[in-house]
This record gives sequence, C-alpha cells and structure tokens, in this order.
Amino acid sequence: CGGLAGGVMIIAGVVSYTRARAESLIGRCKVGCMERPERLVLVIIGGLFNRMAPVLWVIAVISSIPVVHRILYTRQMTKPLETAGGAST
Repeated sequence: CGGLAGGVMIIAGVVSYTRARAESLIGRCKVGCMERPERLVLVIIGGLFNRMAPVLWVIAVISSIPVVHRILYTRQMTKPLETAGGAST
C-alpha cells in the first residue's frame, strides 16, 4: 500500500503540474475531473471506512484522466496559435 500511496502522490503532483503548464500556454485550463477536493473527499471516505487501498486505486486511475485530457486540450488550443504564427513569418 506504501508504493500505491507514493504513486497517488506523484499523480496528484502531475495533475497540478499539467494544469499550471497548460495555463501558462493558453491562459485557462479548467478541464478534467478529480481535482484536489474530490481526491480529499475520497481519502476521507477511505479512512472512515477502513478501505484505503481500494480508494487509492480509484484515485490513481481516475486522476490520470485529467492529465491526458489537459494535454490534449492544450494541444488543441495551441494548434491555431501555431498555424497563425507560422503563416505570418
């Protein structure tokens, strides 16, 4: 369960990083699910019902979705900027 907890912590950091990186490129990137409040609620539920391992698996899997979603969304939003920048030079 220790390795799983470490993996969840890494994924949580990557979720925040992808949002910050995307917002540095496109201004606003409010896409994806499983933000910090949702993850916190799941951890509290897991602790209350002594089911931490299944909750950590859920967090690990579902928290990976916004990372991919934000990367694809940012790529889609920056594509018009690339073509506009390339056409003017």
